[in-house]
Amino acid sequence: MARAHETIRIPRLRAFAAAVATLVSIGIMVFLQRYRGADRTAMVLSVLGSAGLCLVVGLIWFQCRFSGRVMTRLTLWGIGLRSGAVAGACNSAVGIVLLALRWTIDQQAGPARDAFFSAFWHALAALGMQTARGFPAYAATGAVVGALVGLATAETIGISAERIPSAAPAGGEPLQPSKVKR
Repeated sequence: MARAHETIRIPRLRAFAAAVATLVSIGIMVFLQRYRGADRTAMVLSVLGSAGLCLVVGLIWFQCRFSGRVMTRLTLWGIGLRSGAVAGACNSAVGIVLLALRWTIDQQAGPARDAFFSAFWHALAALGMQTARGFPAYAATGAVVGALVGLATAETIGISAERIPSAAPAGGEPLQPSKVKR
């Protein structure tokens, strides 16, 4: 429990976010070009691609909001759990959009093609209707898994963070993260 109250300075995450974004974009491009929309592999890749997209968006948000700030590991873990749960719940919706995009690309390759946006909205509506009954379960499962991934990501950030020595003020109280000067 002593580690939870350790004061750290959050590192800059630009390079890490850029590396993850590059890998995710390569994966999504392969998904969109290679796999057919009705393929089970495509369905799994849409979920993995959407998870990667949610992670990249979360890392960019965290970089903009908290980079260089001082906080305790416990605070960092809380941010990771909350952000991961939100991203995990959104993961299902993003996966459905990616799969609808893949279906639209498949439909555009056929002889009876519609306008791209019209075909996309039809595919999105069809997928939405198919997954509407199970969507609350998908979102809840995504929130739990996302919270765990968020916690793991927060710990990864915490491991690479600079430790701030805890110096007790004259009153003997531990130094609060907001009182530590940058």
